[in-house]
Amino acid sequence: MGDLYQRLQQWIGTGFSLYLWNGAVAFAAVMIIGFFFKYFLNTIGRRLVAKTQTDLDDKLFAVILPRVKWLAIVIGFYLAVEQVAKGIAHTDKSGEELIRYSEGILYLLFVSLVTILVIRIIDTLLKHSMEMHARKTSSTVDEAIFPILTRMVMMLIFFIAIVITLGHFGVDVSSLLVFLGGGSVALALAAQDTLSNMIAGFVIMLDRPFRLGDRIKLPSGEIGDVYEIGLRSTKILDFDNNLIVSPNADLTKTKVINYSYPKNEIRVLVEVSIAYGTSIERARELMLNFARQNPELLKQPEPSVFFSSMGESSCVLQLIGRTDDWKKKARAENILREQIYTAFMKEGISSGIAQHVVQLTSPIPHGSPKND
Repeated sequence: MGDLYQRLQQWIGTGFSLYLWNGAVAFAAVMIIGFFFKYFLNTIGRRLVAKTQTDLDDKLFAVILPRVKWLAIVIGFYLAVEQVAKGIAHTDKSGEELIRYSEGILYLLFVSLVTILVIRIIDTLLKHSMEMHARKTSSTVDEAIFPILTRMVMMLIFFIAIVITLGHFGVDVSSLLVFLGGGSVALALAAQDTLSNMIAGFVIMLDRPFRLGDRIKLPSGEIGDVYEIGLRSTKILDFDNNLIVSPNADLTKTKVINYSYPKNEIRVLVEVSIAYGTSIERARELMLNFARQNPELLKQPEPSVFFSSMGESSCVLQLIGRTDDWKKKARAENILREQIYTAFMKEGISSGIAQHVVQLTSPIPHGSPKND
């Protein structure tokens, strides 16, 4: 074995060529290890993954496998350059500078590959977690919260990667961190309203008092459908097709009525007035017949008619039913009003027009004698 090593050393040499040979061996060794690692993942790893019930491991394999080769290449080149650097004489300034630049470039490539890999893995984990949560709650994945979380994770990982890279090149990052801390405090003070709206946006996305497509009523009285839930504001599309932009902080501080949650089922209410002396039973019978025949109203609970109040000149009856979707509410109420009005006209049922008796008296002239 010693003779073989001596012969190999004589063939390669003892100077720079020996370190060059060591660099080539290091590169080849890393490439072989990377090849076998990828082969292991493609064969035994995939068979093990196929036995699991979740598809998360399949997604992680799809992220990791294409990047194993590039990581092996960069690591192999970096180790090879380190071996070559040992054989360069200290008097060779240009060679040392070339090696230093090469190591710096390879380190940047390595950090970039690892950063992208970590971002893709965390992105896959977040997306899988949100999909699993959506399946358990029988709801769709929120389209607003996932991009925001992904963007925040990317910014955090990029910041960590930059700090590590600067520290590797000998840059003092403590002063940079102090500067960023002071700048963040100043920015927070200057953008209090914006930050409060952003925090309120996260609260809305996590608490989910309303979702995309829900019909809500604002404290100001406007009613519309939730069009978009953003980081700073929520956009609501009203019945006139106008877009109402409301700051998220205002929505979290006030009462908002959600007509679509937890169910789309909503009440249908029709009020009619009939004159005193009209048969309430006949009016109730007509109203119930129309309600039972209306396809938009649910059979259970059954529609009902209530004698709600007595006015100055009429009695007020309320027809109450339910429909399975708030989008059908206006149409159902309109149809019932038209049918009830037509039937009441045929039956001679009056709506009870208010009547006022005005009595006029002539004033007694001043100074005229009074009759006994």
